[in-house]
Amino acid sequence: MPKILIIANPVSGRGRGARVAEKTELRLRELGGTAETVFTSKRGDAKEFARRAGDFDRIVAVGGDGTVNEILNGLPDNAPPLGQVPVGTANVLAKTFGLPRTPRPGADAIHAGHTVEVDVGLANGRKFLLMASAGFDAQVVHDFHAQRTGAIRMREYFTWSIRAIFNYEPPRLRVTADGQKLPDGSYVLVSNLPCYGGPLAFTRTAKVNDGALDLLVYSAWGKLNVVRLFAEAFAGDPCAMPDATHRLVKKVVIEAESPLPWQVDGDPGETLPLTVEMCAQRVKLIVPESTKADLEKPAEA
Repeated sequence: MPKILIIANPVSGRGRGARVAEKTELRLRELGGTAETVFTSKRGDAKEFARRAGDFDRIVAVGGDGTVNEILNGLPDNAPPLGQVPVGTANVLAKTFGLPRTPRPGADAIHAGHTVEVDVGLANGRKFLLMASAGFDAQVVHDFHAQRTGAIRMREYFTWSIRAIFNYEPPRLRVTADGQKLPDGSYVLVSNLPCYGGPLAFTRTAKVNDGALDLLVYSAWGKLNVVRLFAEAFAGDPCAMPDATHRLVKKVVIEAESPLPWQVDGDPGETLPLTVEMCAQRVKLIVPESTKADLEKPAEA
Protein backbone atom coordinates (compact mmCIF):
# COMPACT_ATOMS: atom_id res chain seq x y z
CA MET A 1 0.00 0.00 0.00
CA PRO A 2 1.20 3.55 -0.68
CA LYS A 3 3.30 5.42 1.85
CA ILE A 4 2.02 9.00 1.91
CA LEU A 5 3.49 12.18 3.40
CA ILE A 6 1.03 14.98 4.20
CA ILE A 7 2.61 18.44 4.43
CA ALA A 8 0.07 20.76 6.03
CA ASN A 9 -0.12 24.47 6.72
CA PRO A 10 -2.15 24.47 9.97
CA VAL A 11 -3.23 28.12 9.71
CA SER A 12 -4.38 27.88 6.10
CA GLY A 13 -8.09 28.43 5.52
CA ARG A 14 -8.46 30.55 8.67
CA GLY A 15 -6.99 27.80 10.81
CA ARG A 16 -8.75 24.84 9.18
CA GLY A 17 -5.52 23.35 7.82
CA ALA A 18 -4.72 21.24 10.88
CA ARG A 19 -8.22 19.76 11.11
CA VAL A 20 -8.35 19.00 7.38
CA ALA A 21 -4.94 17.31 7.55
CA GLU A 22 -6.04 15.11 10.45
CA LYS A 23 -9.21 14.04 8.63
CA THR A 24 -7.27 13.38 5.43
CA GLU A 25 -4.74 11.20 7.24
CA LEU A 26 -7.51 9.27 9.01
CA ARG A 27 -9.29 8.55 5.72
CA LEU A 28 -6.07 7.44 4.01
CA ARG A 29 -5.43 5.02 6.87
CA GLU A 30 -8.99 3.70 6.56
CA LEU A 31 -8.25 2.98 2.90
CA GLY A 32 -5.25 0.89 3.90
CA GLY A 33 -2.42 3.31 3.21
CA THR A 34 0.40 4.47 5.46
CA ALA A 35 0.12 8.20 6.12
CA GLU A 36 2.25 10.63 8.10
CA THR A 37 1.52 14.33 8.67
CA VAL A 38 4.03 17.12 9.26
CA PHE A 39 2.98 20.71 9.99
CA THR A 40 4.69 23.87 8.83
CA SER A 41 5.38 26.68 11.28
CA LYS A 42 7.21 29.18 9.08
CA ARG A 43 8.01 29.98 5.46
CA GLY A 44 10.39 27.41 4.00
CA ASP A 45 9.25 24.47 6.14
CA ALA A 46 7.18 22.88 3.35
CA LYS A 47 10.12 23.10 0.97
CA GLU A 48 12.41 21.40 3.47
CA PHE A 49 9.89 18.65 4.26
CA ALA A 50 9.51 17.94 0.54
CA ARG A 51 13.27 17.80 0.07
CA ARG A 52 13.45 14.94 2.57
CA ALA A 53 10.45 13.03 1.17
CA GLY A 54 12.28 10.67 -1.17
CA ASP A 55 11.13 7.55 0.72
CA PHE A 56 7.43 8.29 0.22
CA ASP A 57 5.22 7.14 -2.66
CA ARG A 58 3.04 10.26 -2.67
CA ILE A 59 3.20 13.77 -1.21
CA VAL A 60 0.05 15.68 -0.30
CA ALA A 61 -0.21 19.41 0.31
CA VAL A 62 -2.91 20.52 2.73
CA GLY A 63 -3.02 24.26 2.22
CA GLY A 64 -3.24 26.77 -0.58
CA ASP A 65 -1.33 27.51 -3.76
CA GLY A 66 1.56 28.94 -1.74
CA THR A 67 2.02 25.68 0.15
CA VAL A 68 2.01 23.75 -3.14
CA ASN A 69 4.61 26.13 -4.57
CA GLU A 70 6.93 25.62 -1.60
CA ILE A 71 6.63 21.85 -1.88
CA LEU A 72 7.22 22.02 -5.63
CA ASN A 73 10.49 23.86 -5.03
CA GLY A 74 11.65 21.24 -2.55
CA LEU A 75 10.83 18.13 -4.56
CA PRO A 76 13.85 15.95 -5.32
CA ASP A 77 14.64 14.53 -8.75
CA ASN A 78 12.36 11.63 -9.66
CA ALA A 79 9.93 12.96 -7.06
CA PRO A 80 6.80 11.02 -6.12
CA PRO A 81 3.43 12.32 -7.37
CA LEU A 82 2.07 15.45 -5.71
CA GLY A 83 -1.53 15.85 -4.55
CA GLN A 84 -3.45 18.58 -2.77
CA VAL A 85 -6.41 18.94 -0.45
CA PRO A 86 -7.04 22.68 -0.94
CA VAL A 87 -7.53 24.88 2.12
CA GLY A 88 -6.21 28.18 0.78
CA THR A 89 -7.62 31.49 -0.40
CA ALA A 90 -7.68 31.30 -4.20
CA ASN A 91 -6.99 27.57 -4.74
CA VAL A 92 -6.21 28.12 -8.43
CA LEU A 93 -4.58 24.72 -8.86
CA ALA A 94 -7.56 22.93 -7.33
CA LYS A 95 -9.99 24.83 -9.53
CA THR A 96 -8.02 24.03 -12.68
CA PHE A 97 -7.76 20.31 -12.01
CA GLY A 98 -11.11 19.77 -10.30
CA LEU A 99 -9.55 18.64 -7.03
CA PRO A 100 -12.00 17.72 -4.25
CA ARG A 101 -12.22 20.44 -1.61
CA THR A 102 -13.03 18.31 1.44
CA PRO A 103 -10.92 15.65 3.21
CA ARG A 104 -12.84 12.45 2.48
CA PRO A 105 -13.16 12.74 -1.34
CA GLY A 106 -9.73 14.36 -1.42
CA ALA A 107 -8.17 11.38 0.34
CA ASP A 108 -10.09 9.00 -1.92
CA ALA A 109 -8.61 10.68 -5.01
CA ILE A 110 -5.11 10.57 -3.51
CA HIS A 111 -5.50 6.88 -2.67
CA ALA A 112 -6.71 6.12 -6.22
CA GLY A 113 -3.50 7.72 -7.46
CA HIS A 114 -4.45 8.85 -10.97
CA THR A 115 -1.70 11.17 -12.21
CA VAL A 116 -1.00 13.56 -15.07
CA GLU A 117 2.32 15.13 -16.04
CA VAL A 118 2.17 18.92 -15.89
CA ASP A 119 4.52 21.59 -17.24
CA VAL A 120 6.58 23.56 -14.73
CA GLY A 121 7.84 27.11 -15.16
CA LEU A 122 10.85 28.86 -13.65
CA ALA A 123 10.77 32.48 -12.44
CA ASN A 124 14.37 33.55 -11.80
CA GLY A 125 15.03 29.91 -10.98
CA ARG A 126 11.98 29.43 -8.74
CA LYS A 127 9.59 26.73 -9.93
CA PHE A 128 5.91 27.51 -10.43
CA LEU A 129 2.76 25.79 -11.65
CA LEU A 130 0.41 28.77 -12.00
CA MET A 131 1.88 32.05 -13.23
CA ALA A 132 4.42 34.82 -12.86
CA SER A 133 3.74 38.48 -13.63
CA ALA A 134 4.87 42.08 -13.38
CA GLY A 135 2.56 45.07 -13.22
CA PHE A 136 -0.51 45.90 -11.16
CA ASP A 137 -1.13 42.51 -9.55
CA ALA A 138 2.54 42.10 -8.64
CA GLN A 139 2.51 45.51 -6.92
CA VAL A 140 -0.67 44.58 -5.02
CA VAL A 141 0.78 41.21 -3.96
CA HIS A 142 4.00 42.87 -2.80
CA ASP A 143 2.25 45.62 -0.81
CA PHE A 144 -0.44 43.34 0.62
CA HIS A 145 2.01 40.75 1.92
CA ALA A 146 4.20 43.48 3.41
CA GLN A 147 1.25 44.80 5.45
CA ARG A 148 -0.87 41.75 6.25
CA THR A 149 -0.89 39.76 9.46
CA GLY A 150 -2.46 36.33 9.81
CA ALA A 151 -4.42 34.41 7.20
CA ILE A 152 -5.37 35.94 3.84
CA ARG A 153 -9.06 36.55 3.19
CA MET A 154 -10.22 37.01 -0.39
CA ARG A 155 -12.47 39.91 0.61
CA GLU A 156 -9.52 41.78 2.13
CA TYR A 157 -7.39 41.11 -0.94
CA PHE A 158 -10.11 42.43 -3.24
CA THR A 159 -10.60 45.55 -1.11
CA TRP A 160 -6.86 46.18 -1.06
CA SER A 161 -6.76 45.95 -4.87
CA ILE A 162 -9.57 48.48 -5.27
CA ARG A 163 -7.80 50.96 -3.01
CA ALA A 164 -4.46 50.41 -4.73
CA ILE A 165 -5.68 51.42 -8.19
CA PHE A 166 -6.18 55.06 -7.14
CA ASN A 167 -2.47 55.58 -6.45
CA TYR A 168 -1.11 53.25 -9.13
CA GLU A 169 0.80 54.43 -12.17
CA PRO A 170 1.32 51.65 -14.76
CA PRO A 171 5.03 51.16 -15.52
CA ARG A 172 6.75 50.64 -18.86
CA LEU A 173 8.00 47.06 -19.03
CA ARG A 174 10.43 45.84 -21.68
CA VAL A 175 9.72 42.32 -22.91
CA THR A 176 11.86 39.86 -24.87
CA ALA A 177 10.26 36.53 -25.80
CA ASP A 178 12.38 33.68 -27.18
CA GLY A 179 14.98 36.23 -28.23
CA GLN A 180 12.52 38.58 -29.97
CA LYS A 181 11.82 42.10 -28.71
CA LEU A 182 8.09 42.68 -28.21
CA PRO A 183 6.19 45.95 -27.71
CA ASP A 184 6.61 47.44 -24.25
CA GLY A 185 3.80 46.68 -21.85
CA SER A 186 2.22 48.05 -18.70
CA TYR A 187 1.35 44.52 -17.60
CA VAL A 188 3.06 41.21 -18.40
CA LEU A 189 1.74 37.78 -17.42
CA VAL A 190 3.39 34.42 -18.11
CA SER A 191 0.86 31.70 -17.35
CA ASN A 192 0.81 27.92 -17.24
CA LEU A 193 -2.94 27.58 -16.60
CA PRO A 194 -6.18 29.00 -18.00
CA CYS A 195 -7.34 30.09 -14.52
CA TYR A 196 -5.84 33.07 -12.72
CA GLY A 197 -7.69 33.46 -9.43
CA GLY A 198 -11.29 33.77 -8.32
CA PRO A 199 -13.43 34.52 -11.39
CA LEU A 200 -10.51 35.95 -13.40
CA ALA A 201 -8.94 34.27 -16.43
CA PHE A 202 -6.34 36.04 -18.59
CA THR A 203 -5.15 33.14 -20.77
CA ARG A 204 -8.26 31.03 -21.30
CA THR A 205 -6.67 28.80 -23.96
CA ALA A 206 -3.58 27.90 -21.89
CA LYS A 207 -2.83 24.19 -21.60
CA VAL A 208 -0.97 22.63 -18.69
CA ASN A 209 0.81 19.99 -20.76
CA ASP A 210 1.66 21.63 -24.10
CA GLY A 211 5.35 22.20 -23.37
CA ALA A 212 5.01 25.99 -23.52
CA LEU A 213 3.97 28.98 -21.42
CA ASP A 214 1.31 31.52 -22.40
CA LEU A 215 2.60 35.10 -22.57
CA LEU A 216 0.26 38.10 -22.37
CA VAL A 217 1.68 41.61 -22.84
CA TYR A 218 -0.78 44.47 -22.35
CA SER A 219 0.37 47.70 -23.98
CA ALA A 220 -2.06 50.34 -22.75
CA TRP A 221 -1.35 52.82 -19.99
CA GLY A 222 -3.39 54.75 -17.43
CA LYS A 223 -5.52 53.65 -14.48
CA LEU A 224 -8.65 53.23 -16.60
CA ASN A 225 -6.90 50.75 -18.87
CA VAL A 226 -5.80 48.70 -15.86
CA VAL A 227 -9.46 48.48 -14.84
CA ARG A 228 -10.43 47.52 -18.40
CA LEU A 229 -7.88 44.71 -18.48
CA PHE A 230 -9.06 43.13 -15.24
CA ALA A 231 -12.71 43.61 -16.20
CA GLU A 232 -11.99 41.74 -19.43
CA ALA A 233 -10.37 38.95 -17.40
CA PHE A 234 -13.62 38.69 -15.46
CA ALA A 235 -16.02 38.43 -18.38
CA GLY A 236 -14.10 38.27 -21.66
CA ASP A 237 -10.80 37.38 -23.29
CA PRO A 238 -7.86 39.69 -22.47
CA CYS A 239 -5.71 38.01 -25.14
CA ALA A 240 -8.11 39.32 -27.80
CA MET A 241 -7.95 42.96 -26.68
CA PRO A 242 -6.55 45.41 -29.29
CA ASP A 243 -3.60 46.39 -27.08
CA ALA A 244 -2.71 42.81 -26.11
CA THR A 245 0.01 40.53 -27.47
CA HIS A 246 -0.43 36.81 -26.81
CA ARG A 247 1.86 33.97 -27.81
CA LEU A 248 3.26 30.65 -26.65
CA VAL A 249 6.83 30.92 -25.43
CA LYS A 250 9.71 29.01 -23.91
CA LYS A 251 11.55 31.96 -22.35
CA VAL A 252 10.62 35.55 -21.46
CA VAL A 253 12.75 38.35 -20.02
CA ILE A 254 10.96 41.29 -18.35
CA GLU A 255 12.90 44.46 -17.53
CA ALA A 256 12.20 48.01 -16.35
CA GLU A 257 14.08 51.19 -15.57
CA SER A 258 13.33 50.88 -11.85
CA PRO A 259 13.38 47.80 -9.55
CA LEU A 260 9.67 46.93 -9.77
CA PRO A 261 8.25 43.87 -7.97
CA TRP A 262 7.13 40.64 -9.59
CA GLN A 263 4.95 37.85 -8.22
CA VAL A 264 4.83 34.09 -8.70
CA ASP A 265 1.88 31.82 -7.86
CA GLY A 266 0.32 34.64 -5.84
CA ASP A 267 3.35 35.21 -3.61
CA PRO A 268 5.77 38.13 -3.82
CA GLY A 269 9.01 37.58 -5.70
CA GLU A 270 11.89 40.02 -5.71
CA THR A 271 12.38 42.88 -8.19
CA LEU A 272 12.91 43.06 -11.94
CA PRO A 273 14.60 41.95 -14.10
CA LEU A 274 12.72 38.66 -14.29
CA THR A 275 13.49 35.67 -16.50
CA VAL A 276 10.64 33.20 -16.92
CA GLU A 277 11.27 29.95 -18.76
CA MET A 278 10.20 26.35 -19.10
CA CYS A 279 11.62 23.88 -16.63
CA ALA A 280 13.20 20.79 -18.17
CA GLN A 281 11.29 18.51 -15.79
CA ARG A 282 7.55 18.08 -15.42
CA VAL A 283 5.77 17.18 -12.18
CA LYS A 284 3.24 14.39 -11.67
CA LEU A 285 0.01 15.68 -10.14
CA ILE A 286 -2.59 13.44 -8.51
CA VAL A 287 -5.98 14.28 -10.01
CA PRO A 288 -9.48 12.79 -10.17
CA GLU A 289 -9.95 10.10 -12.81
CA SER A 290 -12.27 12.37 -14.82
CA THR A 291 -9.64 15.12 -14.98
CA LYS A 292 -7.02 12.66 -16.17
CA ALA A 293 -9.36 11.45 -18.92
CA ASP A 294 -10.06 15.02 -20.07
CA LEU A 295 -6.39 16.02 -20.19
CA GLU A 296 -5.34 12.88 -22.04
CA LYS A 297 -8.18 13.06 -24.55
CA PRO A 298 -6.78 13.24 -28.11
CA ALA A 299 -7.05 16.68 -29.70
CA GLU A 300 -9.78 17.02 -32.30
CA ALA A 301 -8.59 17.18 -35.88
